[in-house]
Amino acid sequence: MVHADGTRSLPMLMAEARLALAVRVRPADGARVGGDVHDAVMTPAGPRLLIGDVRGHGPGAAPLAAVVRAAFRDTAATEEDPVLLARTLDARVRPHLGQEDFVTLLLADVHPHEVRLVNCGHPPPLRIDESFVPLPPPHPCPPLGLDPEPRVQRARVLPHQRLLLHTDGLTDARAADGTFFPLDEHALAALLAPTLDQALDRVLDLLRRHTGGAVPADDLTLMLLQPARATDLSPP
Repeated sequence: MVHADGTRSLPMLMAEARLALAVRVRPADGARVGGDVHDAVMTPAGPRLLIGDVRGHGPGAAPLAAVVRAAFRDTAATEEDPVLLARTLDARVRPHLGQEDFVTLLLADVHPHEVRLVNCGHPPPLRIDESFVPLPPPHPCPPLGLDPEPRVQRARVLPHQRLLLHTDGLTDARAADGTFFPLDEHALAALLAPTLDQALDRVLDLLRRHTGGAVPADDLTLMLLQPARATDLSPP
């Protein structure tokens, strides 16, 4: 079964690449669509993941998110260089931006024992092992639409480790007293659950408890990946 947000089709695709992947999408205000964007393609060099966040949230931001996704699908499988891909996406998106619009973007090319990242103003991914290890870019780059100068960042991700890609709907979620969602030992334990799907479900449960079950005010996308042997993967 393939859901509208593609959360079932992406794990099927990644199974061919010896990569386990789970995805959760939660648009703001209980809407069906929002301003986050995620996707994955196979390239000759391996899997390539996209996560992004357009300015705004909910249905009003969805058309621009669709533009980003369409541009990625048109070019991501054939453009070898992720830096050139980011520049191409910037050029494709710019005609659709309003005066104050922008798009944060993170590309992740998965190779054996490492991930090559291009980060244009997006929250850094978190490597998960015995602790959280944020992977901020050494050279910060503005989002698409704000004259980005993307660069490649290499990070080791071993088979026993996981990598969380997320939008700011995770860390910006607030409790009733205004405190942000903490990436603490409870979140770490949740993300080390036996399966990736269980891990994301447990994180969403923690998030709901932190916000008191309030309707989310911002879009949220979570992508959790882990290198795996083909025999470890089963159809979703």
